[in-house]
Amino acid sequence: MRRTLLKPRLAIRLAATLSVALLGACNGDREPSPATTSTTDQVTTTTSATEAAERAALEGYRAYWDAYLKSADPMDPENPLLAQHATGPALETVQKAFLALKSAGKVIRGELDLAPRVVTVDGGMATVRDCYGDGTGVYDAATGAREDEPSGQRHLVTATLRLDEGTWKVERLADEGLGCTAA
Repeated sequence: MRRTLLKPRLAIRLAATLSVALLGACNGDREPSPATTSTTDQVTTTTSATEAAERAALEGYRAYWDAYLKSADPMDPENPLLAQHATGPALETVQKAFLALKSAGKVIRGELDLAPRVVTVDGGMATVRDCYGDGTGVYDAATGAREDEPSGQRHLVTATLRLDEGTWKVERLADEGLGCTAA
């Protein structure tokens, strides 16, 4: 992603540098003035590109959970939203779990209190850690009765996201346990 964001600015800088050099060469007998470059622009561009990639990865992570909740009531393991925001093992796992719940006549209702932070972004891969509050429950689809007990604790997860055709998708979710504190 960085390469895509840097190419237009790099092209503009190169064009400006060449223009200065050519104008200097047209100054008759005078020495051409040396072209100068600014490392501040490069650092700012790289920082901006990194921040943009981190924001996009967090948006992809949040979109996964939105798709999860939208697909859980009514329970729809084939909802296209899941494939739009999950891939590989994460997609397979959620679809299998949702199929089992659907077969048992269950739905998931409620909300999640997400508190994700980016650990790394490296090219087309990102790692996000979250200490989320789980306000969801498993309900009988026919009666609406809740069938599980809320834990009252936050859940620590590590998500691996993959950039797939311009969209950050959750590829793996690792449960790290209960009782974390959101940052």
